Amino acid sequence: MLRNSGRPRLAVLTTAAVLLISGCTHYHPVPAAKAKAAGLPYAVAKTGTLRVGMSPDFPPMEYLDDKTHQVAGVDIDLIRAVGKQMGVRVDIVQQSFDQLTSSVQTTRTDIAMSGLSDTVERQKTVDFVDYFAARGRIYTLKGKAGAYRKFTDACGKHLAVGKKVDYYQQIQDVSRKYCVDAGRPPIRILPADSGAAARLQLQQGRVELAAQGEENLTYFGKSDPSAYSVVMPPLPSTPFAVVIKKGDTTMAKAVLKALKAVEKSGEYQRVLKAAGLGYGITEPVINGTGS
Repeated sequence: MLRNSGRPRLAVLTTAAVLLISGCTHYHPVPAAKAKAAGLPYAVAKTGTLRVGMSPDFPPMEYLDDKTHQVAGVDIDLIRAVGKQMGVRVDIVQQSFDQLTSSVQTTRTDIAMSGLSDTVERQKTVDFVDYFAARGRIYTLKGKAGAYRKFTDACGKHLAVGKKVDYYQQIQDVSRKYCVDAGRPPIRILPADSGAAARLQLQQGRVELAAQGEENLTYFGKSDPSAYSVVMPPLPSTPFAVVIKKGDTTMAKAVLKALKAVEKSGEYQRVLKAAGLGYGITEPVINGTGS
């Protein structure tokens, strides 16, 4: 999905921190010639470190584990596997979501991987390696799911959705196509500040429906399976992607190569399926949106 500063996340970190994750047991810096042959950017090969910007407040993709107080999640498992394929150590640089892209642009980090979406607009300033087909879902309270099977069932109903995520526009598109153009009343969209705020409106009975990323709903559904039910077909998918500095083809190709190797090994599929996100398995690609 398109992730902006208003995406449904947990509390944002106020300070940056670094967590080291070993990609291999022993690492020896790679000389320039060998780095080029291996397809690694020389700076990464020289230091033996891949610096990854991440905002760990977006479960299950990345979050701080309550017990270990370490960053955990799908993206952590995947980037650890990528580092292993590259033969480098992974440094997780904890940042606020708003800093992720600018940190890559200014080389404070080498890449970012934190539930960021590949969009045509964003491709103007950074490059992407897509790795997960994220999608939004409409949901309601558990006992009311039977009333909402088709998009047309949402016509005339109140629906809360984060105003800064792409689902906001997607719900407008659904309303226009399935409701207004068919002579039905539009979906009454209530913009929310976050996914949590949208859920609260649903809980309080202010709306009949809400929309959020399926990855979030899957995670929260495990902790409270009796609260909500996903209804109607999925919204159009948009890929989560690794953010690369614009024009850094060496880095983009190195990340793509490593991700494909992780996929070939089966580790990629195992990580996603273990988190209940097997629906998002996709072939890694550079700048896949709009291509």
